Amino acid sequence: MNGQRRAGEDLRCPHCGKDSFLVKKNIMDGWKVAGAGLFCSSCSAKISDLNTDSGTEQDSKKVSSKSKLAALLGEDGDAPAPKLEVADGEKSFCRDCAHFISHPFLSRCTIHSKNVEPMDDCSSFSDK
Repeated sequence: MNGQRRAGEDLRCPHCGKDSFLVKKNIMDGWKVAGAGLFCSSCSAKISDLNTDSGTEQDSKKVSSKSKLAALLGEDGDAPAPKLEVADGEKSFCRDCAHFISHPFLSRCTIHSKNVEPMDDCSSFSDK
């Protein structure tokens, strides 16, 4: 009987007795979708359940999309991310300095007591 009914179908509701149609609604378990059902459009009474395995279908779609991407790139999906090495001279921006004070209106250097920009650099740099 569940396979025969579908959303939009006209019927006489067994609960309220009115001529109405079926509406598909999700059945929620907290914030998660627990299933779907067909409900009367007049009184919102549950008429039948819809048997959907949406959770397993969505999980299999996620797995297959990851494997498709890995096949396209020719890489293993579980490979560790590359580590970037930064030379000491390249990291002397004021925003990375221990003496940099950030403020929405004004950024200051406590060593030189002057206004600075985050991407400025100086010879008195000390790492945070």
